Amino acid sequence: MATMKEVAHYAGVSVATVSRVLNQPQSVKKKTQEQVLKAVQALNYTPNFLGKNLRQHQTKRILVVLNTISNQFYSRVVQGIEDKAREFDYNVLMMTTRNLQKNILEAITMIQTKIVDGAIFMTTLHAEEQISELNRNYPVVCACEPVEDTEISCVSIDNIQAAYDATRFLIERGKRRIALMGVNFDLKKTDQKIHQYGSAALREIGYKKALEEAHISVDTTLFFPKGLTYKDGASSVWDILKLKRLPDAIFAFSDAGAIGAIRALKVRGIRVPEDIFVVGFDNTAMSEVYQPSLTTIGQPQYMIGLTAMELLFERISGHVTKSIVLKHELVERDSTRLSV
Repeated sequence: MATMKEVAHYAGVSVATVSRVLNQPQSVKKKTQEQVLKAVQALNYTPNFLGKNLRQHQTKRILVVLNTISNQFYSRVVQGIEDKAREFDYNVLMMTTRNLQKNILEAITMIQTKIVDGAIFMTTLHAEEQISELNRNYPVVCACEPVEDTEISCVSIDNIQAAYDATRFLIERGKRRIALMGVNFDLKKTDQKIHQYGSAALREIGYKKALEEAHISVDTTLFFPKGLTYKDGASSVWDILKLKRLPDAIFAFSDAGAIGAIRALKVRGIRVPEDIFVVGFDNTAMSEVYQPSLTTIGQPQYMIGLTAMELLFERISGHVTKSIVLKHELVERDSTRLSV
């Protein structure tokens, strides 16, 4: 078995640096972390932790992997994870992937080298197969985004039903040309769909189901696959305005995208809700305070995080895999309310 000294030599750093990477990774530059973790993996080094953690074979740390910390939605999920982790006397490390496969693979390496006891993945981008393989030997839970592998514990809402409810809500209010905003394509590679968020794919199914039940044809010219950010929503509006006939409603797959759309519509003199209804997704804090306040699908963000940590602790304790689907709600606000 390799020693820490051999890992340090292989990585070209000091033993103290290796120790910091394994115990306090936030105190070490990312490039150095990568060097050390590559050496750990190459030498199949298993860290030894002192004292109580050694006796229990636990680090009392878990890793949370998410794409970005700038999204309000994830901040509430992480709060739920942290609060439940403290109850179990666990510390939480966070890693953002920024849509890069190498970052999520680095997170997988951290788990394999036993730097943490397990991980909660809020993104599986580009690494679904690797995460499935990891789950066979290490405690893993996925949150927010559904996964195909039924052997992985997962916490999410019913995205098909949620999108169906949002679309049906608009149809019942007389809307028939409902633009769909937020499906994320890789625009760098011709017109081929390279990757689509799992939840977005399910929401598209729910949207189409509601239209079909109402005998409304699915019009793909009303699909605007820019992304989920505020800028994506605003950018989508410029494409919407090129249509010969404007939609009478917009269903966005994120609150940020919906709010970006409302802002861009206002700049062009198009009123919400008088001229066009807008519905978002997530029920972030901004959706309530923005004017007009945003009708949206509410996800139980804090409960998703809390439940994900409970499932991870069960996995760490050796219990069997299970998944949980939490309830969503449609929160009606001013972006779909006409004055009487």
